[in-house]
Amino acid sequence: MSFYAIIYKGISAMKIKRALATVLIVSTALFCVSCRKGGNTGSDSSGVTPSAGQAKQIDVMKDWKDLNDPREKFPPAGTQTGETSPRIVKTKYETRDIIVADIVPTEMGYAVDPTGVTDSTDGIQQALYDCYYGGGGTVFLPAGNYAITDTITIPQGVTLRGDWQDPDIGTEYGTVFSVWMDSSEEDAGGAFSIYDSAGIVGVTVYYPFQTLYEVLPYPFTFYVANTSQVITIRDITVINGYRGIGTSVEIPHEILIVDNFKGTFLKSGMELNNQSDAGTVESVKISSKYWKEASAEYMNAPVESEIDNYVKKNATGLIISDLEWTSFGDIAVDGYSIGIKIIPGYRINFAGSMLDVNITNCGIGLLAQGIDERWGMVMARSNIDGGIVNEWVGMIRTTDVKVSGNIEETREGTVELNIANLSKYTMDYTAYHAKPKANLIVAELKKGITTDVSAQLQSALNKAGEMGGGIVYVPGGTYRFDNPVTVPAGVELRGSSAVSQREIKKEGIMGTRFMCYYGDDASYNSETDRAFITLNGDNAGLSGIRIMYPENGGNDEDLNTTYTVRGKGSGVYAVNSFIAASAYGVDFRNCDNHYLRGNYTCCYYNTYRVGGKNGMLRGCLHNPNMIGRTAAPGLVNWTDASRGLMQIGNPITRKYLQNLIIENAENECVYSVFAYACRNLIVNKNSNNTVIFNSGSDNLNALTAQLVNDGGSMAVINILRFNGHSCDNLKGSALLYNRIAFYEADLEENEILAGGIS
Repeated sequence: MSFYAIIYKGISAMKIKRALATVLIVSTALFCVSCRKGGNTGSDSSGVTPSAGQAKQIDVMKDWKDLNDPREKFPPAGTQTGETSPRIVKTKYETRDIIVADIVPTEMGYAVDPTGVTDSTDGIQQALYDCYYGGGGTVFLPAGNYAITDTITIPQGVTLRGDWQDPDIGTEYGTVFSVWMDSSEEDAGGAFSIYDSAGIVGVTVYYPFQTLYEVLPYPFTFYVANTSQVITIRDITVINGYRGIGTSVEIPHEILIVDNFKGTFLKSGMELNNQSDAGTVESVKISSKYWKEASAEYMNAPVESEIDNYVKKNATGLIISDLEWTSFGDIAVDGYSIGIKIIPGYRINFAGSMLDVNITNCGIGLLAQGIDERWGMVMARSNIDGGIVNEWVGMIRTTDVKVSGNIEETREGTVELNIANLSKYTMDYTAYHAKPKANLIVAELKKGITTDVSAQLQSALNKAGEMGGGIVYVPGGTYRFDNPVTVPAGVELRGSSAVSQREIKKEGIMGTRFMCYYGDDASYNSETDRAFITLNGDNAGLSGIRIMYPENGGNDEDLNTTYTVRGKGSGVYAVNSFIAASAYGVDFRNCDNHYLRGNYTCCYYNTYRVGGKNGMLRGCLHNPNMIGRTAAPGLVNWTDASRGLMQIGNPITRKYLQNLIIENAENECVYSVFAYACRNLIVNKNSNNTVIFNSGSDNLNALTAQLVNDGGSMAVINILRFNGHSCDNLKGSALLYNRIAFYEADLEENEILAGGIS
């Protein structure tokens, strides 16, 4: 029996377990209330003495809890069937995409209560596991207050999604989780624990028991489960958290994606440890404002000066350790004791890149106690208030960074300040592709690898095109394709994953998987023959699908294929998708406003080929282990999971793979692109005003360049490299800022200084 099955079987027993624990919970609550009743003139261990306003807050809060405590109350379950039923849901607040929900618990008989009067834990958990066993997908909770009393586990291939109001716009919040749990200093998941290719999107979290007078420790609000791969936390507010996002110290995970995360935290906003592959953390705002400006009648906002004083004395914005190649962008921490703290790691020390960091009104801006001594970290276009303290030997290389306060170094020369003005190199962190129309066709295709479903899917796509656009949704499952398909203009071909994903070699992997038997023969020509999927018109797109070539494994004699995806039009896009064992990945040449994001791949010769005006590629990763780590059926001549480097990396991708080719483009923006074991990370060919941020390559071909400029102009800001050399500037202009290399053996690289490189 799988891990998930064990947990699922245990759901029905949760109420019994919780009932047995009620005496302890209630006793703890009564003790806390008695402390509050009798302690209004004292102070807690932090030294905070309650003012008249704080004492009033405590009394109001106590009365509110007495009236609204949900912990012994359970909503009745309806007639839920456990089956998924995909539908488009309407939201109160604007979203970047159209939400397709497989389960809406409030509409499908689950024991959930959007008023917060009763405990919704069991109902939400059952819906998540029903979604998992249904093939993966999205569980959507409409705006409301959902009380939870135990950890919510988000299983592999499932996204828990709500209706989110940005707290910088308003304080209605939308979908709110009130966390009625015991406090604990335990380094584990508190409210939510997230597994492989899973995510939580668009929710606000609040702790009813939390006050400044009696600060209660809690486990992490969001916890990355041990060994998990590709985890997404996006569009999140935490009103009064203790610790925000956490990961295991001793057991590694891979690829954490944090995007648009805001809140007030009384100990730490994030504690990120032991990540063995490149993640992205962007658009983070940590400040006391999110609690002190909260809806007073509901969120029990504290007195402004008291919350400001508390976090300034006791809390840290970000704590990070052994993260490999992680990209940080658009990070703001205001009014904390320490803005960013880098500590020694369990396996190695931190190496990564930071862009657009704004640390204000902090005691110490950046405190480094564990930077990888073999090279270091890079930071560009940032403001650090509170100074920089480097207590380690690893390098902190900065460009266009304004530092207010002291710069302290244990070893002289380990904090490098380079002067430049990078303001003209813009990065739009909010950019996204155009939304399709809110039309939905669910393609009910035969699952398995024995029946070709190309014609049936094409019929659904044609119908969506005749409707003027919309979404063709393919539920979770494995499907066979012997022929190519075409996606009409304004149509999105969507699988079950609402977040980034990859194959994993574990039991019961969920999601939408296309097994492609088309185009993998030597007779096909990648330039002239049809791609497997053609996005044929403006704003056609691909989302949430894993694509594999089962007869083109790394041990095959002939690794040729056509392109997997080709765009023909403006605004074409591919997001949250996966491509493995393809010779050629995505061809978006001559496609203005193209958009690629959150894709994970292993292609043999070329992953992306793009062109046109104003395109963007961000948060995409290539690694040979994308092929080996799979339990997909029908694989032929496949690569062993433990030998990806020896069977694919060394003989194939390090020799041939040009990961990203930018060709005849204008104003291409590349952000957080990473490749392991390639020939070239990026080739800029006859393209002007290409800007590359926070990117890197590991185990590059020792004889080749990470970057090639073959006409036009490019600027590269924050680039990390192991092996090879940084740039071949064949013609045109290339500007490299904040370049850093493993062991720093070739930081000067005189051979690249010719031809306009600086």
